[in-house]
Amino acid sequence: MNDADATVLLGTGSKDSGPLNVQKEITIPDEVAPATAPPQGASFKTRLRHVLGSEFQLLSLLGEGGFARVYKARDTRLDRIVAIKVIRPEVIGTELFMESFRSEGIALAKLRHHGIVPIYNIRERGGLIYYIMPFVQGLTLEQRMSQGRLPPFETRRILSELTDALSAAHQAKMVHLDIKPDNVFLEGDLQKVLLVDFGIAMAVTDTVPEASGGPIIGTPAYMSPEQAQGLPDIDHRSDIYSLGVLGYAMLMGRPPFLGRNATDILKKHVEEAPVPIRQINPSIPKDFADAIMRCLEKDPWDRFSTAKELGATLEAVTFFTERRTTSSHAKPVVAGRPNVAVIAITAMVIGVLIGWVIG
Repeated sequence: MNDADATVLLGTGSKDSGPLNVQKEITIPDEVAPATAPPQGASFKTRLRHVLGSEFQLLSLLGEGGFARVYKARDTRLDRIVAIKVIRPEVIGTELFMESFRSEGIALAKLRHHGIVPIYNIRERGGLIYYIMPFVQGLTLEQRMSQGRLPPFETRRILSELTDALSAAHQAKMVHLDIKPDNVFLEGDLQKVLLVDFGIAMAVTDTVPEASGGPIIGTPAYMSPEQAQGLPDIDHRSDIYSLGVLGYAMLMGRPPFLGRNATDILKKHVEEAPVPIRQINPSIPKDFADAIMRCLEKDPWDRFSTAKELGATLEAVTFFTERRTTSSHAKPVVAGRPNVAVIAITAMVIGVLIGWVIG
């Protein structure tokens, strides 16, 4: 196997996923000349350009975090726009993060779903690890939420599409573990929901990497109580809790728990009950609010048993508006004021009857 064919499986749980336009085809790389070591002291972008060679043309930086950067690029051979996610070189030697990086590739290799962004290829060259993804034209749910609270009907649609994608992931024995607005994309004019970044995903038969006393990986505001504690028996119901947090945040404009720091927020997930949705906004349909609050139960056994069950409940939610019993165009009747039309008709009827009797 030459360097062009060698691949490694990787991922990241960081907030670096940039806008990624989903296509169905999978790239099978042609023979590519092995990358040579980039110049000593070269910048990160220069190193990446050197490693990519003429195969990809970097266009712009889409996003970055503590573990990786995402670039918009043009595939020169297939003449298409892609996203390239590259792991920072200083992270490559960290075993904990390396396992996390690999897990995303493992997860995405198993998943085939229209609501989950796939990957085209994964490579390791010149001391850099990166993979090529579809480029999605749209905005993140985080960007959408920054415009204000989402109406219940839109919130229900987004949650329903996410539960469908997660149901496929859970059936493949994968738990996402980092569901948050930054990892949900709304693609195109129709705002199609896409789930990205399985960077800290795990097989449900495995233990959580942080359970052995290492750092807790994820996003505190959206973590389940069991994930916040680093418990070893985490399963798909952790994602259901995170969906509940997401739904709560879309409707209320903020997650159920805020705090001075990450530790404070994690403690609240474990110990405090969220304020009921209808206590804050009574206009939210009761069955919808109840479904989200059930997702937020501390004990996983008290939540929905599967994402499919949650999806069915969301589909059954009814949205209605109160109808007025009187038409807004009807003229009011004023008490004590004679109706001229009624008097005229009555007089005519009486006149006819009198004429018939006399005749």
